[in-house]
Amino acid sequence: MRTVSLSRAVPLLALSVLVSSIAFGQEGGSIAIGVGTQKVLTVPGVNRVAIGDPSVINVTTLGSNQLLVNGLAEGKTTLLVWKANGQRVNYIVAVRKQDPNEVIAEIKKLLGEIEGVNVRMVGDRIYLDGQAYTQADADRIDQVAGLYPNVKSFVKIAPNAKKLVAQNLNAAFQKAGLKNVAANVVGSTIFLEGSVESQQDLQKAELITKAIGEKVENLLVVGIKRMILSEVQFVEIRRQTTDRYGIKYPTDISGTATAAVGITKELFPGNFAQGDLGIDGTGKSAFAIGFQNNDGYGRLLAQPKLVCASGEKAEFLAGGEVPIPLITNNQFAVEFKPYGVILKLRPTADRNGNIQTEIEAEVSEVDISVAVAIGGGASIPGFRSRKVKTNVTVRHGETIVLSGVFAHDEQKSVSKIPGLGHIPILGELFKNRAFDSNKRELVIFVTPRIVNPDSDKIRAIIDDVKSRYKQARGEVTFGIFD
Repeated sequence: MRTVSLSRAVPLLALSVLVSSIAFGQEGGSIAIGVGTQKVLTVPGVNRVAIGDPSVINVTTLGSNQLLVNGLAEGKTTLLVWKANGQRVNYIVAVRKQDPNEVIAEIKKLLGEIEGVNVRMVGDRIYLDGQAYTQADADRIDQVAGLYPNVKSFVKIAPNAKKLVAQNLNAAFQKAGLKNVAANVVGSTIFLEGSVESQQDLQKAELITKAIGEKVENLLVVGIKRMILSEVQFVEIRRQTTDRYGIKYPTDISGTATAAVGITKELFPGNFAQGDLGIDGTGKSAFAIGFQNNDGYGRLLAQPKLVCASGEKAEFLAGGEVPIPLITNNQFAVEFKPYGVILKLRPTADRNGNIQTEIEAEVSEVDISVAVAIGGGASIPGFRSRKVKTNVTVRHGETIVLSGVFAHDEQKSVSKIPGLGHIPILGELFKNRAFDSNKRELVIFVTPRIVNPDSDKIRAIIDDVKSRYKQARGEVTFGIFD
């Protein structure tokens, strides 16, 4: 009986172990991942997990139905997962180090036919270097490098890539008959500027841009170019001061002296000779006693209003021109130098209401004090000028303070009698002081506005000019109260 019992007990024990394995153990299979890569496992009702070798893998739970397995080091380990119903799932996880040549081959396949990019191995890392010729290629290279943790990209966009793209776009626009469309590079961005005649031409320009595969800022307008009114104010304030204090003695004497001698003698001997001697002299010297303050004020105000198409150049001159002779060994020519209030600007408006303006402003005047003599009593005058050149961007209707230049010149001179003028206190009676001061301040304001022929601003300017013309006409005609 004992033997039987023993023989019967063994099959019962084996059956119990088999039932337990079926109820609480389940093979999850094998998992193969690379070092530094991840894999997501879907296991419904995850309660807890156990890792055989934590140095090989790391497991993170994602809710109650998913596990994230991270490959840490090369090796093999087990992963046990218990469900909420008590069931256990067993996994064999193999972490292997991927072959670098295999990774390089995959990267080259993903990059495709992109030119200018090199893939090389340094140590245990893979690097991408070179230059991308389009923004689309650069974005694709960054996306490929982000798929591999051991891959680093040093690829940059070629410096002349934007210019080459702009040249290709301009050639395509000319070929398509879009003569008023131009691609320009500003910084790292390509702008489409100009105008098209219809909405179909605008779509054609957009299709050409998409075919190139480059991102651009489209600033094209349909129809005629937008008009821009630039209101400019030149404001210059001058102040000149001349002060004189003390007594100016006649220390310098200036004048002229003449002498004449005449001797006459008869032809016959025995007569005495006769002679005349005359001396004339004149002299003068300055003597002044003065305590005076002289102040002078001046103001220059010019308010030009210029209307031009967006992207075109406008010029303004209020002054004159001075002829400057140009003399060489073989020819003689005359060049005219303008002076006065000179303004040159080129406003460009985009579709967002921003106005970029290139401005050159100058206020100049003829200065005889620095003239250059060229012989024959002729001279070439110099010029005193204040100028500024800049490029700014503002919104519609905003004012640009272009320049606020302040100049202040001061001079002092002392005239005194040697010896007497050095005596303390009493020496003030033998000296004269002169103070000269000259102040100039120039401010230029520019206000660009996007307008059209029906704008209120344009109508107001036209009405103002008409009213001034009528007023001037009434002043020059015959009047009974003249």
